[in-house]
Amino acid sequence: MSDSETVQPYMSVDFGEYGGRHEWITHEEAMGWISQLQNQWSWISQPGFNPASQAWQSIANTLANVANTLQQAENYRKQGQIDNANNHVASARTTLERFISGYPWLLSNSAQRRFVEEFRDSGKPVEAAMIVCKWLGLDFSGAPIQFVVSGLLQWELYERGIKDRMKTENAALKRLVGDMQTTLTHYQESERAQTARFDDLHGQISEQSTQQQGTFDTDQEARAGAWQKQLNDAQAELDRLKETYDKHMALAAPVEYWNAKRRKHQFWSGISFCAIVAGMGSAAYFLHTELQSVGKAVMASKAAAMASAAKAQTVGSTTIQALTDSATTWHLGSFILLATLSFWFIRLLVRIFLSNLHLENDAAERVTMAKTYLALIRDGSLPKGDNISTVLAALFRPTGDGIVKDEGVPPSTLEWFTKLGR
Repeated sequence: MSDSETVQPYMSVDFGEYGGRHEWITHEEAMGWISQLQNQWSWISQPGFNPASQAWQSIANTLANVANTLQQAENYRKQGQIDNANNHVASARTTLERFISGYPWLLSNSAQRRFVEEFRDSGKPVEAAMIVCKWLGLDFSGAPIQFVVSGLLQWELYERGIKDRMKTENAALKRLVGDMQTTLTHYQESERAQTARFDDLHGQISEQSTQQQGTFDTDQEARAGAWQKQLNDAQAELDRLKETYDKHMALAAPVEYWNAKRRKHQFWSGISFCAIVAGMGSAAYFLHTELQSVGKAVMASKAAAMASAAKAQTVGSTTIQALTDSATTWHLGSFILLATLSFWFIRLLVRIFLSNLHLENDAAERVTMAKTYLALIRDGSLPKGDNISTVLAALFRPTGDGIVKDEGVPPSTLEWFTKLGR
């Protein structure tokens, strides 16, 4: 047990050179010692004489005051007033030290006490009480003179070494040796019990320490394995993120390029579709108007032919008829030419619309392919290999414009008549 764990005594007193040092661990031990001392000297009051009663009152009152002070200190301690409790314990210690130091024969290990107790046990309790009065310095008035003389004579003989002083001292020493041996034996037994208890506790602590160490080592290995697994998983995840980031950066510009190209073709496909609708409407309206004009020209030509027939004999009718037929022919030829140009222009717009639609779909497929590739890399679903080169080759493969070059100009007259003949 370390110094910090040593139990502090409840009260420790020093009774001087002849009394020695005494201490009590608890309040109950101190109160028991005081009560025992009172009981040991209560025989003084039995003779009933005034000096003996005064001697008993002197001893009993002092010890009772000490006991009351200690009880008050214990009450203060229970109430949490530690300072007041300590002050009362100090006061009781001072009173007890002053009283016992002045009368060390009150203690059980005193030769004087042994003498007076043997004198009392020999059938002379009154003479023994008178000796105690002498020790306390009390007046002998009221006590039978023969008991006083007999008691004092026995004390003087004892003090001067006459009669049985050596025997008494020897008996007191033997008893003291016996008490010391008993106390020593008690301490030895206590030491053996504490040693056995310590060995038992040490064994239990060692066993628990070994068990806890084994559990700790097992848990530590499990934690180390778990941490290593998490570290490996985190490292693999970090490698995949790094690979994905690198390939994302490699594909970021192509993806952005094809995404912008997709939006551009989407825009122009919408514009070309609107142009087709507007061109078809405009062509239909224009051709309808021209067709009505051609009809009117034909009707005018027939009217002119009928008029020329009525005036067949009239001079200049042949010339008028020729001029009318020539105007109708040219009108009809211009209609056919405009219709051909209108169909060619609308067909060209359709080709442009289909080309933009095709290129928009192609760009969207390339963007989707690149993003899918990045997602598969992030999940680790792709096998090991040089996949980036395959993706880049697919992204940058040649792309046509979707327009047939030999249809960029209107067909020639020979091709037109050939198609009409077919």
